[in-house]
Amino acid sequence: MAGFHKGHTMTTNAADPGARAALLDRIRQSWDTLQEAIRSLDDRQLTAPGPEGWSIKDHLAHLARWEQIVRDRLDGRDPGVALAIPDDQQQDVDAVNAHLRQRDAGLSTSEVLQTLTETHVRLVARIESLDAGELERWTENIEGNTHEHFAEHLDWIRTLI
Repeated sequence: MAGFHKGHTMTTNAADPGARAALLDRIRQSWDTLQEAIRSLDDRQLTAPGPEGWSIKDHLAHLARWEQIVRDRLDGRDPGVALAIPDDQQQDVDAVNAHLRQRDAGLSTSEVLQTLTETHVRLVARIESLDAGELERWTENIEGNTHEHFAEHLDWIRTLI
């Protein structure tokens, strides 16, 4: 799965001593915004399918899996193996997304929320441990799969609320 990643709109100069703090702050702010949006929703609201068939729970599971993909890559693991994504689907983001959605369809809302939180906490800790070179190498991928990705899905989630 080394060949694909989410797009990005902002990059960080990791050589800048404040780059890590700025990146983590963007991630924290977008995480807090996402959490605020879903905090008061009940299970019915979280599981009701939207016009495209995705529920809020589906969006949250999707976000968790993409954060897991980043963490796996940072740790030198093949996320395709960890998430059982068939080799012939690994270069197609839509195929990966469909696979992940089908894989997580049977999870309860509480399982999805727990997975999302645990994965996020682990990823943030991993980002904090990166040296400057690793941060420089991975910033684009981290941004595309954390704060930028949260914002993208938050727009869809808000239309479902």
